[in-house]
Amino acid sequence: MRVQVHLRAEKLGNVSRGRWRGKKSNPYAKVVLTSESTTVASSVVDLGCTEIITNELSPRWMTIFTLEHDESKDWTPLRITIHDGIAENAFHRAKENISRNGSQPNTVLPLPSRSGREGTKMGEVDVKVGGSLRMDGQETKLALNEGGSLFVHITKSQQGSDTGMFTCHIRGLDIKNIESGLLGLGAIDPYFELSKKFVDPDHGISRWHVVYRSEHILNSINPYWNPFEIDVDRLCNGDCPGKELKIAVWDHQNWGEDRWLAEVEVSVAELQKSVTKGGNASRDNALRVEDENGEVMGLLVVLKAGVIA
Repeated sequence: MRVQVHLRAEKLGNVSRGRWRGKKSNPYAKVVLTSESTTVASSVVDLGCTEIITNELSPRWMTIFTLEHDESKDWTPLRITIHDGIAENAFHRAKENISRNGSQPNTVLPLPSRSGREGTKMGEVDVKVGGSLRMDGQETKLALNEGGSLFVHITKSQQGSDTGMFTCHIRGLDIKNIESGLLGLGAIDPYFELSKKFVDPDHGISRWHVVYRSEHILNSINPYWNPFEIDVDRLCNGDCPGKELKIAVWDHQNWGEDRWLAEVEVSVAELQKSVTKGGNASRDNALRVEDENGEVMGLLVVLKAGVIA
């Protein structure tokens, strides 16, 4: 059985060198598939790393790990290690991207190239796939010696017959400006997250998993984000008609926590139906994002949405 592994953490121990002046760590997770005997080096398979999330102690990583789980062998052990990312390298790479592409850096940065410098360890745990699948909500909470908890959520990967790549392009219009700034001249730095919903009806548990996070755009209430694509298996577990999705708009903060602005629940079909017919500034078919009180905080114009087989 093919499974997906989603990771998030809460209240990680802050190991940043600049923590005395308010700086937080930049955590990322490394995942390896081990054998029952971890002394057998040849049996360790590196599944890869998540993205780095800067200045954050409760990260929600969007990277999804997929692997084969033999149901007849219940163990399928994973070792997950949290590191403090090498921020100076990551920020340098982001600045290079700006100079080459004219894009803005994101709160989520690409992992620096493998150079043997993994950063300070923030915690390490071992977890078995079979054990997590049997938990209520299919999620295991693990305490970290260095502080905080890691949540490992494992689900069956393919739950429908849909395949291919989902391609999408979204822009924002009239996003409410909650940034006062110097002399009231500031503007928000918006980005959006696309999440899919997991539901465990037997235990009444549901949760959202981020599957894509855009770049943030500096000082803009009409952001024009980059187009993106994501495998249908990762987006909706191969069940495009049945999977609930959500788009949430956030305001990026260089210091402190990012601010949630508003959201809208959608589906792949609704995104396709909402593709604009009047240009990238048309409000006629735009999605409305609302806050917790139902106030419209802006519009999302869908420029493109479709599945390529």
